[in-house]
Amino acid sequence: MIRAATENDAYTYAEWLNKASDINLVDRKVYDYPTIQHLVVERGGEPQLMNSVHAVLVMEALAPRPDITPMQEARALDELFEKVKDMARAAGIKEVMFGCKDERLEKFLLEKEKKNKNRKKKGFERLKFPVFRVKL
Repeated sequence: MIRAATENDAYTYAEWLNKASDINLVDRKVYDYPTIQHLVVERGGEPQLMNSVHAVLVMEALAPRPDITPMQEARALDELFEKVKDMARAAGIKEVMFGCKDERLEKFLLEKEKKNKNRKKKGFERLKFPVFRVKL
């Protein structure tokens, strides 16, 4: 049986998370996300496993104009990323994910310093672990 976690589960959940910290990639910031939901899997009335889920906005494949210049593409990407972040905020979503294999785009996404004062930092980070999906 699966049920929603209650306040009574909080201590056990935290304890189990800590004990599995070498394998679970816990990010404690997500527990404050507005879309977070906590689940408990039970067998015979006893908790067996706990997990939390939250909504994430996922960007799909980009389709740049074939003859776009690098500067035009950078401006368009800046606009796109700001709009996507606004959409996520409006829905109470705190994470945006984007898969990419273009090394130029990866460099652009991870840009740390503002080369142009009018451009904002994108805020993306490269995940250091495999990400899996299931299509429903």
